[in-house]
Amino acid sequence: MLRYDISPLDPEAHLFIIGITIDEPTPEEQFLRLPSWIAGSYLIRDFSSHIQCVKAFLGTREIPVSKTDKCTWRISTKGRQGNESLRFFYQVWAFDPSVRGNYLDNCRGFFNPGACFMEALGIETGKILVNITPPENDIHAAAFSWKVATGLKRCKGTERFGWGLYEAADFRTLLDCPVELSDFTALSFYAGGVRHDIIINDTNANFDADRLVKDVKTICEAECAFFEPDSHKCPASEYTFLLNVTASGYGGLEHANSTALACSRKMLPCTHDEKPSKDYLKLLGLFSHEYFHTWFVKRIKPAELVNCSFDIEVNTPLLWLFEGFTSYYDNLFLRRTSILDNDAYVALLSEDVKYVLSNAARRVQTLAEASFDAWIKYYRPCPNTPNAHVSYYRQGALAALSLDATIRQKSHGTKSLDDVMRQFWTDFKEAGSDYGGIGSDDVAEVVERATGINLTELIVQLTETTEETDYGRLWKPLGLTLSETELPRERRLLGISGKLSEAGFVVKTVHEAESGQWIGIAPGDTLIAIDGTRIKPDTFDDILSRYRAGDEMLIHAFRDDALMAWSLLLGQEKKISATVKIKPTRLGRQWLASPSDENLDAKTK
Repeated sequence: MLRYDISPLDPEAHLFIIGITIDEPTPEEQFLRLPSWIAGSYLIRDFSSHIQCVKAFLGTREIPVSKTDKCTWRISTKGRQGNESLRFFYQVWAFDPSVRGNYLDNCRGFFNPGACFMEALGIETGKILVNITPPENDIHAAAFSWKVATGLKRCKGTERFGWGLYEAADFRTLLDCPVELSDFTALSFYAGGVRHDIIINDTNANFDADRLVKDVKTICEAECAFFEPDSHKCPASEYTFLLNVTASGYGGLEHANSTALACSRKMLPCTHDEKPSKDYLKLLGLFSHEYFHTWFVKRIKPAELVNCSFDIEVNTPLLWLFEGFTSYYDNLFLRRTSILDNDAYVALLSEDVKYVLSNAARRVQTLAEASFDAWIKYYRPCPNTPNAHVSYYRQGALAALSLDATIRQKSHGTKSLDDVMRQFWTDFKEAGSDYGGIGSDDVAEVVERATGINLTELIVQLTETTEETDYGRLWKPLGLTLSETELPRERRLLGISGKLSEAGFVVKTVHEAESGQWIGIAPGDTLIAIDGTRIKPDTFDDILSRYRAGDEMLIHAFRDDALMAWSLLLGQEKKISATVKIKPTRLGRQWLASPSDENLDAKTK
C-alpha cells in the first residue's frame, strides 16, 4: 500500500507537512521523485526547490536520505526487518497563489499533488490513499473550520467536503486532483447527469450566486450535449470548479474531473447588474474554456502527452489544435447559449484578430513551431514576444474559425468543425485503453473522415507556414467582415507599445520593422519629451495628435541613466483591419445556433 498524509503544519509560515508510507519499499534503496512540471502548463517549474526538512524512518529507526538529482531522493532500506514500513517526511513551503502550485496561509490552503507529492519509483501501487488532516497544533485552530474540496474520491467514512481519507486509482490520477482547503462556499447543480460544485473561497458584497450557477450550468449542459448529442452525458462521475477569488488574478488549469480557476473580485456577478459586465463575461469564458478541456486535452490528447513523464519536457506541435480550438469554442458557446449576443461575440473575436494582425510574430513563427516551443517561448514572454512568438491560443482560435467556415461553405451547411470534434471524441471512446493520442498527420485525416472534405492544404497553410492568411475571405461565407481598427497613437506613429508613468512613457515593446525600431528605441527606454515638450500621463496623446506623416520630431529618452535623443521623419501611420463585423448569412445563422436547437431549420431560412 502507498499512503500520503498531508496537513497544514504552519499556515503563518506557509508550510505543509507531508508523510509517505510505503509498506513494501524496494530492496536496498528506495527512490522518490517529485514532478518538475504540471500537466497543461508547459514550463519546468522545479517544485522540488520548495522541499525542506526531509527525514526517513524504517519502523522507529531514522535512516539515511540523499539526493541523486534536483528532484529525486534516495533512501537506504538496507537492514529492513520483517514487515517494517518505510515512512518519509518532508515540509513544503507553499506560497504560490497561481493555479499551478501550492499555497497556504491563515485564510486558505491549496495544493496540487503534482507539485508536492513524490512518486515512489519501482512500487506497484494500485490504489493510493491520501489522508488530509487539520493541523495538530492548537495555535492553528482557525484552520479546523476549513473544509476540503477536491476531485479525489472520498473513502468510506469521509464526509463530503470533510477532512479525512481520500483515494486515487494510481499516481497519475492523483496528480490530476488539486485540493482546496478553506471556509469556502459551495454552489451545486446537475449537468450531464452528474453533480457539479463551484467552490468559491471568497465573494463580494451582493454576489449573485444564482446567476453564476445558472450561467455555468447552461455552459456545462451545452458542452455535454455538444460531445454527446444523444445522451448529453458528462464523462466525469462528479465535477468540481475550484475558484480562487483574489484582487487581480486570472487563469485556469484543467483536470480530468475538476479545474482550478483564479479570478479577480470584479469578475464576480453582482445582484445589481442589469446585464453581464465585460469582466463577468471573461470569467464565464474561462469556465467554458476549462470545462471544454474535460474532453479535449484530458481525454483526447496529443500523442506525445499520452502517459508522458513529468520530470522532463515533452514537446508537441499540436497545442494550436488543443488550446487554439478550445479558445475558439469557449466564447462560441457563450454565443450559442445566448449569454452573448452577436455584437458582444464579435467584439471578443475582434480582440483576437487585433492581437494576431497587429504583431509581426505571425510572419516569423508557425503555429506548429509555437506549439513545440511553448516551453521556451510562450511560457517565458519577453519584450520581443509580439515580434517573434505566436500565441497558439489566439491564432489557433482563428485557424479553427477558418476551418469551420470552409467546411460549412464546401458542404453547403451539412458539415462543420463540430462534426470533427465529435469524431475526435468517438475515436477516443472506441479506442479505449489502446488510445494513442493524436499526431500531426492525423488531423487532416480526421477532418476528412468526419466531413468528407480534404483540407490538408489549408491546414498546412494555417499551421505550418507563415503565409499571410486572408481571414476576411475565409470568413465571408458566415457573414463576417473585417474593417479598419483604431490603434493607439504611439503604435500608429512610433511603432511602440508601453505604459505611461510620471517619469514619461515606458517602452515595453518595439514592433518589428516600424518607426521606433528604425531609429533605435529599445524596450525599457523611458521617453521623456518630444520636440522639447515633456511627456506626462495626461499630455502624451495630445502631443502625438499634432503630428502626421511627413513631419519630423525630436525624441528624448532615458535608457537606464543615459540620456538618448533621436530625430524621426514620420512615415505612414500603421493601420490594420481587425474589427470584426457580422451580418449573418444562412451559414452564419447555423454556425451561431446551438447544435441541439430543434428549430434550427426554421431559424436559418
